Amino acid sequence: MAKSILISLLFINQIYAAAFIPDRFSASFEQVYKSALTGKEKRSKGMMDYSYPGSIRLETSSPESLTYVSNERKTWYYTPAFIESEPGQVTIQEATKNELTKFLDILRKGLLTNKLYKVTKNKESNYFLTFTKDISKDLGIVSAKLVFKDGKPLFKNLKTVEMVLDSKKVKRLELSKIIEGPKFSKDHFVFEIPKNTKINR
Repeated sequence: MAKSILISLLFINQIYAAAFIPDRFSASFEQVYKSALTGKEKRSKGMMDYSYPGSIRLETSSPESLTYVSNERKTWYYTPAFIESEPGQVTIQEATKNELTKFLDILRKGLLTNKLYKVTKNKESNYFLTFTKDISKDLGIVSAKLVFKDGKPLFKNLKTVEMVLDSKKVKRLELSKIIEGPKFSKDHFVFEIPKNTKINR
């Protein structure tokens, strides 16, 4: 009996630790930055595609159209022109993972305390992650709160990620329409530069 309980606990731990973030996913998002000083919110909406490790594509549609694409080699930040006859602009850099990409990569450790962060849970089944000093410095994130639909801690049920940044700003990511394991083309995380675009390097 004791042996079967132990095996069950180990199995549950493996699920929480290894199967939380899928290798690939797509989702709609609304991102909210909240100033710690003024309490004012800045919102943006769009679509997110992610592939482990370190590849992400963010396309915002509101309040303005922007595209951010990054893989393990390069990063592109594209702003289309407001007037069709004018050139858009793209900035190309060597790969620099942003805080969200790093966060998603690290979150593959799951919802159990590990060497990178401590995990606690409240009675509403919200999960709180507190990062170690080294990881917090690298991420730019001090802590995070994960809220799930129906209190079920599965990635497909992830509703809100609220991050406290080291700048004391609060960033909230509201997810919807999560699709796990989509098939991306081999060039999906390579930005195709439109014609009539000014390139900055």
